[in-house]
Amino acid sequence: MTNSQCPVAKKCSGCQLSNMTYEQQLSWKMKELNRLLGGFGRISQIVPMEDPTGYRCKVQAVYRSDRSGRIISGVYQSSRNGIVGIDRCMINDPRADEIIVGIRELMRSFRIKPWDPGTDRGFVKHVLVRVGRNTGEILVTIVGAVPMFPKKKDFTAELVKKFPAIKTVTFSVNRRPEFLTLGDHAEVLYGSGYIIDEICGKRFRISPQSFYQVNPQQAERLYSYAIDAARLTENDSILDAYSGTGTIGIIASDRVRSVQGIEYNQAAVRDAVQNCLLNGITRNVAFNRGDAGEYLWERARKGVRFDAVLMDPARAGADKQFLRALNAIRPERVVYISCDPVSLARDLRFLSRNYDIMDIQPFDMFPFTRHVECVVSMSRKKKNDEYTL
Repeated sequence: MTNSQCPVAKKCSGCQLSNMTYEQQLSWKMKELNRLLGGFGRISQIVPMEDPTGYRCKVQAVYRSDRSGRIISGVYQSSRNGIVGIDRCMINDPRADEIIVGIRELMRSFRIKPWDPGTDRGFVKHVLVRVGRNTGEILVTIVGAVPMFPKKKDFTAELVKKFPAIKTVTFSVNRRPEFLTLGDHAEVLYGSGYIIDEICGKRFRISPQSFYQVNPQQAERLYSYAIDAARLTENDSILDAYSGTGTIGIIASDRVRSVQGIEYNQAAVRDAVQNCLLNGITRNVAFNRGDAGEYLWERARKGVRFDAVLMDPARAGADKQFLRALNAIRPERVVYISCDPVSLARDLRFLSRNYDIMDIQPFDMFPFTRHVECVVSMSRKKKNDEYTL
């Protein structure tokens, strides 16, 4: 599998490894991981995808008019404020690409113009499509430059008629010059404003702003592995740190006595609470809004203990306050899910003072790109008279 499958690979630059076969990509990623993390222990073989194409279930496309006035859509290029026009991307869910092209055709028939950043005229900035991998439900968000959506009822009706798998359509206004951002409010034009997907036997609500893994197929494998690696028991109290919309904590809730989640983003906390209700979880899971480090220090001062901590921070990794508080609380087991080996290596240098690193398991979540996720399982050192904070 080479870049011959993608005629715009060099122009787009979204798939940095598209010049390699899939086997070569996996080998390249393992070499990088060994370079960055090999000093902490043996790295298990990366978990590949059976089919590395069509995995992205969250797809965004920008719309523009070319020099002849023809509407095109494709990948936004921030470096030159332009786009690479495409109809099909090999890593996108094909259903999303079909809808993006279909919207382009509807814009022509309804005489709706894309927004022009040069003249600040036109309407459609970009479109977001989210696909429930395991349910087939689809959400479409149309992002406009101004609040006035021409013929929005007729446009929406035609869109849903053309693509019956669409369960909801929302409209968001982005007045800012930046592309690929949503407005603060989403108007529901059709359906409920969200879709449902299933992962690891649990149901999750996905709205336009929700965080949800763009590769649910690999995410299911990663989450299952991470929860198994935590060696949970029915008497455990666990912390789901950087909990997002509650995915990990909810999946783990059947195995433990209690789950506490901590997440800074208020909208994500609201989604997590709704996801608990969606799964009929009312007794042993609670999600809290706040800074993870401050939350953990407060629990440490009150003498609260966790048997295991599962942490899934953003690309920048965990902050020092959280890592120090983690050492103060001294959970028996820590499972660190990372999307950036560089920040992971920095944090492991700190954590390995007090924790034995049991396993480093990478997952290929984003084929054709440089990105790779790792799950690191750790166990508290038993003989440590000078426990480092």
